[in-house]
Amino acid sequence: MDIEHFNFEQSYFDLFELPVSCNIDTAQLREKFMDMQRLYHPDRYAAASDALRLRAVQVTAHVNSAHQTLVQPLQRAEYCLQLAGISTDAETDAKMDPMFLMQQMELRESLEEVPAATDPYKSLDSVRKEIDQLIDSTAVAANESINEKKYVDARDLIRRWQFLEKLGDEANSIEAQLDDA
Repeated sequence: MDIEHFNFEQSYFDLFELPVSCNIDTAQLREKFMDMQRLYHPDRYAAASDALRLRAVQVTAHVNSAHQTLVQPLQRAEYCLQLAGISTDAETDAKMDPMFLMQQMELRESLEEVPAATDPYKSLDSVRKEIDQLIDSTAVAANESINEKKYVDARDLIRRWQFLEKLGDEANSIEAQLDDA
């Protein structure tokens, strides 16, 4: 497709010629992304008209955004739901399973206790392992729900996944603080 007829309306999956799925061929994604980078990069249009140079920047930004969305498993799952017309925003779904909320609070408390532990790195590794296992199992369940078109279940699982990812980010932050100390 030439740059003048680039279709900004197509889904990110269509852009990279991938099936709409949470489980994609990441090697194919990378290959198509690199092909598009070569084809549409603004440097290729340095001698072109102002309009064509602007178009190259817009196309490249769109391709980069699409790639960033599909390369990240959580963002890809959120995008699959978005394509199905389902939002994962907190404002649209403020209700969470009380058991999950308790588990999240316990994990957060465990993270808060890490700096005072006898061996903070060992303590952090233990909490991080639990968070990673929960992320993995939640991701699998969310992807299965999306593939089975059980979008309400998928939305709830993705919301959990988002919370767990935030806990993972907190664990990384604690590790950085430990490294700085």
